[in-house]
Amino acid sequence: MTPYVRCLRDTVPALENLVALTTPEKLLFKPAPDRWSICEVLNHLTDVENLAVGLRAKRVVEEDLPLFADYDRDARYAAGAYPNDDGERALENFREARKASLAWLEKLEEPSTWKRKGKHPAVGEVDLTQLMSLWAFHDLSHVRQVMELVKAITFWDGIGSLQVYYSVRP
Repeated sequence: MTPYVRCLRDTVPALENLVALTTPEKLLFKPAPDRWSICEVLNHLTDVENLAVGLRAKRVVEEDLPLFADYDRDARYAAGAYPNDDGERALENFREARKASLAWLEKLEEPSTWKRKGKHPAVGEVDLTQLMSLWAFHDLSHVRQVMELVKAITFWDGIGSLQVYYSVRP
């Protein structure tokens, strides 16, 4: 198993464990108006799976040099694609989307597959290895983001006067 697929496979249990440390209400907590809640992060991950990196990787495997559609995270957010309404449902949606991606990813064996390319609207040709690296990098960035949120909303108040030794940046 490649490090990419392993990372993608391990993202769901990591997020499940973090979500289990908090409450359904706290999954909706936004640290600032311009920052995302855990629920919004999970909805974004599902969106990226279905419309951006996940879709692009699948198209590279199945098509010859596909042209990728533009993906504007901020426009998707403004359009309501990442609702802040039900964190547990958002986790389930991501779990299902990732399961579907892993089903085809775990079957990739041919080394030549990893050299297949697609055309990104802003940067030109990219190969599957680049997309997989981006996908894993993106996952880890959001796992870290969720970890920071859980740290802040679940444990920060509990450390009381010991807060002088730490900071949180959810």
